[in-house]
Amino acid sequence: MNDFLDHVSSCELIAFASIFAIMISQGLTPDEIATLAGFFTALGDNLGIIASNGSCPSTSKKDDFLPRP
Repeated sequence: MNDFLDHVSSCELIAFASIFAIMISQGLTPDEIATLAGFFTALGDNLGIIASNGSCPSTSKKDDFLPRP
């Protein structure tokens, strides 16, 4: 994926995002579109956090992220 992103301009990414948004919203209700928008916003926010911290710890057990009773 890095190779792809290295060769795409910011304008092309904006165009791709716009086309993708139009395509996936076809046939959905406004509520469904709003739900998808919230999901992709959360996804982007989490990717930003991961990028700013380097990466997710790969050696952690999945139970480390669960609250303790």
